[in-house]
Amino acid sequence: MNRLLVLLTGAGGRLGSVILDELSDTWDIIPVFGSGEGPLQGFDLLSSTRRRELLGLRFDLAVNAAAISSPAECRERPAVCLLVNTLWPRLLAGVCRGRSVPFVHFSSDLVYSGANPPYDETSHAVPLSFYGWSKLAADEMVMRANPDALVVRTSVLCGETRSKRTTFSHDVLCGRIRNVWVDSWRNHTPVRWLARLLPELLERGRSGLVIASGKCARTRAAYAEALLRAHGMPTDHLILEYSPPGIPSSLDLRGTHSTGDDIV
Repeated sequence: MNRLLVLLTGAGGRLGSVILDELSDTWDIIPVFGSGEGPLQGFDLLSSTRRRELLGLRFDLAVNAAAISSPAECRERPAVCLLVNTLWPRLLAGVCRGRSVPFVHFSSDLVYSGANPPYDETSHAVPLSFYGWSKLAADEMVMRANPDALVVRTSVLCGETRSKRTTFSHDVLCGRIRNVWVDSWRNHTPVRWLARLLPELLERGRSGLVIASGKCARTRAAYAEALLRAHGMPTDHLILEYSPPGIPSSLDLRGTHSTGDDIV
């Protein structure tokens, strides 16, 4: 059987780097890194020339894991945020439709306000942040440009990656994060489980919106304490705080795909 030739954008990020690790034995992956992140250095999605070069490549499947995921950076650089988070996935979705090539786009639970949990694939989305709006706009534009596209919304990624952008669980275990919120509920999601789920979703012919995350919602404080205890580490250094204004209170996800083991 011929192996799929897969265009993977965002290959240097938390999720993209794990997809590259986990699925290179299954797919022939063309990894597209941001400038300075990897062997295709200089593939800056802000450059129209580089975008045209990417879209000119031959591939059997496109997976978009590229995003500016820092809400603070999105606020500070709104035009860049919209180009990378919204316009790029819409462009790639349209190209894939024109070629009859499957397309997967990864999204975020921060499209929801946190006011009316739990959330499933039928829930209305009202973001509280510019980042959330950029992701919600991308989801809608991708599905309009390519009705056969698969949009996967997920939550806080946890576990080890090769990315320069470390995960929440890694930062907790390393002691980099000590201040944890007691009032912000998320479905902490093992990043390697999410990567391995991708071929299964494609084999089932899934399209449209899918929520894939850890099964149980926990506060950042509760997750950090459970994670440290699971690794035989003390928890008394954690500083319990309330979340700052603008943070959704409860993003409890009840999607069609979940894993019960969120401690990694």
